[in-house]
Amino acid sequence: MFLTLQNNDFMIQSGKHLFFLFLFILFAILGNGQNIFDTENSKKFARYLFNTHQYHLAAVEYERILSISPPDTEISTFLLKSYRMGNICANSFKHIDALGMNRFFINDTIAREFLNLALTCNCCYETSHYEKALNSLGNSQQAFYRLGYYFFNQEQESLYRFNEENRNLLATNYPSVFTNIETMSEFRGKSPGLAMTMSALLPGSGKAYSGYWGDAVMSFLFVSSNAWLSYRGFSKKGTKSASGWIFGGVSLGFYMGNIWGSGRAAKTYNEVAYEKMYNEAKNSIYSHF
Repeated sequence: MFLTLQNNDFMIQSGKHLFFLFLFILFAILGNGQNIFDTENSKKFARYLFNTHQYHLAAVEYERILSISPPDTEISTFLLKSYRMGNICANSFKHIDALGMNRFFINDTIAREFLNLALTCNCCYETSHYEKALNSLGNSQQAFYRLGYYFFNQEQESLYRFNEENRNLLATNYPSVFTNIETMSEFRGKSPGLAMTMSALLPGSGKAYSGYWGDAVMSFLFVSSNAWLSYRGFSKKGTKSASGWIFGGVSLGFYMGNIWGSGRAAKTYNEVAYEKMYNEAKNSIYSHF
């Protein structure tokens, strides 16, 4: 009981000391007449939040600074970077409009950061703002962001045509991007119809054509083994053979499933291969942000 009271007294005394220490620091700051919320201190605090990857909080602070101070290229740039790095898409473009930042798209740094954000989010921005920012850049950068627009909006025909028409410009300044897009345009994939036809002629061959060799071997073994057991049953007892009908039915089921599965295997191969190429192209575009 006595120890408990002593512990309580110690905690109370410690709390008082911390409280007075807080008051002392506060009065010291106020006594020096320093405004911790002025623009310069706010910039330092916002930069601290950005450097420590607290992008949502950094964005809020940069928005506050822009709302109470004259236009600032550095602050506008870091606000756009905070939106992008924090993947803040839902309301970022509304805030950009509210702060009137589109007026400063004549600055190529701000314009480029806006375009980076637009491609990262791939939503919510006005096309007119994208075009306005695009016009502030040089020819090679315009080509890069035009290509990015087609890429992220899944406009494949425009993407491949633009990549080819601007071959020299893109291959010189963005070689990895150009190469990845060209690889996508040349991809032909596997034919589901051919895969199904092959498996109809030789069970499992369509899956082998699509690169699924394990499935191909299993399909061949299941169909052929059950077909052989069915043939054996019929050869011994004729049409009255129960095992002949059973194994024949199982073999037919595997045979039809093998044909359908071969078409699905070709489609899966195409989807996986295309997704891999798409991700490589996307990463090469992001590497230039």
